[in-house]
Amino acid sequence: MTKEEIRMNWKLALKSQDFISSIIEWGFYLQDLIVLGALHKHGDFREKIEDLLEDCNFHRECSLLSDGKYEEYTDYIFEEYKNFG
Repeated sequence: MTKEEIRMNWKLALKSQDFISSIIEWGFYLQDLIVLGALHKHGDFREKIEDLLEDCNFHRECSLLSDGKYEEYTDYIFEEYKNFG
């Protein structure tokens, strides 16, 4: 999958793709973080999402999700990444 294909369908990418972090060049857009947070909250691919965030050095985001602090996660990413699309 290309990084564009991953970003268009995170659920499929998490299900079928390894080495996502290198494909997306270890970075996320705000929309990526929103989708990953929603998937995590609904119980989809929690461990894989946390591993991906850690691999990309998004430690604060990972910690908030793993602690189930979804509202704080949302507030944090909107404030931190509001200028990153």
